[in-house]
Amino acid sequence: MTLYKTLNRRMVTSSDNGTVPASERFSGGKRVIDLTPFFGDGSALETSKSVRAPAGQWSMTVVDEMVVEHMDSLYGLVEPMDVIEIRMRHRPDPAATGMDPPVVMRGFVCDVGRTLSMGANGAPARAVTLSGMDYGKVLEMIQIRYLPNYVIGQNLLTVLNLFVNYGVEAKPNQPGNDFVKQIVDKVINPFLYDIAGFSVSPDTCKLSYLQQIEHEATASAGTISAFGAQAAQGTLWDVLRGLLDVGPWTELFIEDRPEVMDDPKRHGGVVLVYRDNPFKDLDPARGYIMPGATKIDALTVADDSVVALNVGRSDANVANYFQVNMPRMSLIDGATMSLAGQQRNPDAFYLTKHPNATPTLYGLRFMEADTQMGGADSLGRVDGQSAAAVKEGQRKDQLWIDQRRAQLMAMNKDNVVFESGTITLRGQATLRPGMYLRIQHGPSDAALRPFVWESYVVAVQHRMVPYQGFVTVATFERGTMFAEHIRRGAGLDSAYLAEWNQGGALG
Repeated sequence: MTLYKTLNRRMVTSSDNGTVPASERFSGGKRVIDLTPFFGDGSALETSKSVRAPAGQWSMTVVDEMVVEHMDSLYGLVEPMDVIEIRMRHRPDPAATGMDPPVVMRGFVCDVGRTLSMGANGAPARAVTLSGMDYGKVLEMIQIRYLPNYVIGQNLLTVLNLFVNYGVEAKPNQPGNDFVKQIVDKVINPFLYDIAGFSVSPDTCKLSYLQQIEHEATASAGTISAFGAQAAQGTLWDVLRGLLDVGPWTELFIEDRPEVMDDPKRHGGVVLVYRDNPFKDLDPARGYIMPGATKIDALTVADDSVVALNVGRSDANVANYFQVNMPRMSLIDGATMSLAGQQRNPDAFYLTKHPNATPTLYGLRFMEADTQMGGADSLGRVDGQSAAAVKEGQRKDQLWIDQRRAQLMAMNKDNVVFESGTITLRGQATLRPGMYLRIQHGPSDAALRPFVWESYVVAVQHRMVPYQGFVTVATFERGTMFAEHIRRGAGLDSAYLAEWNQGGALG
């Protein structure tokens, strides 16, 4: 664990009456602090990340030991917005070999605390607690607000603010992937450059130890209405999430990757990922459901790495009647918008024949979602244009609604079979949210018919306690353990026997 000082503090505070300077001991010391030596008995480190949250979290408790060069505690040296890089490794992990342990998280300090206590035996205990967020914090720090005098001269809702302030294009039908790239290049990274200006650290990591954010926007072709984007307000994360169909159809999250990826075409470091939900069909032959889904990273572990497993399935998320709305059409004709969500063919919105969602067994289960995007050939906002343009725009939007509804049905028709849960593994530093995790039960010899199932990991927690252990807790969805169980036969094919055929420490 390494901490990089961001703020070159020369004073405690300043005012019209003068300044209160900081000591040379504080301001003149080294700007890079290795936190690893401060881990000892009673220390702990935990990180957590999710593809469903704007930012990951981290926290650590370290020994309150003096930093010799500064002659002070860590508590007196670390400040909010200092940069941290966390690396972990479990010694037997073959994917973690090399000079440096894999990067688990890069981010910022948010909170600094100190505890002093006396134990029951009279021994004193002192600790420093640090916590913070990953680079997703930047997406929450950047605020877009339209309030009087929030920024002088920008309190009119008619101003195309993203275009005026950042040069983000104001096209009526801008591709979503291009919009993400422009936000990263023209909004997020310039914000990071400004933060880097406070640092005096040598520029050895692009931005004085700050990482500029790369982008990987691979979602299927879809467009946003720039007129909606220019008037959006809130945190940058809220704006992006609201405009890019994040949730029902796409994902948007910050990923901490190795500096160099195996695929040279993919960015390493800190990456803002925008992609289609990488959900697979229950039939392995069909592969990914969404048309723009790309092959994502996967990790396979043997059952001897499993510390605990909590898995289950339920009919709570069964859906068989689907409705997709397109709110931006309501400015044209609310009735047209409602009718666009309906079809004369019931099979286009009502799963009456699919056994895993049949209303005969599960009753009517309604699922509704809003799409803020349009198709690749969308005309954007057509209100106020000629009758022919309005009619053509309605036709294209109806086709987009049909496409989105079909995708929503395909992703949710087998919810009663897919599993969700948590799995605790012996430390897997290379496991990241947004990956597929495969669990192999039994020997890897194909002749012995090992039992393998997989799941999509949506959140990962790494927990390390010195002298006790390092474990990884993964929260997963769309698990296929049950599906693989009922596909397997008896005898050598038995999934149950394969699960019990564990080698372990003595096998």
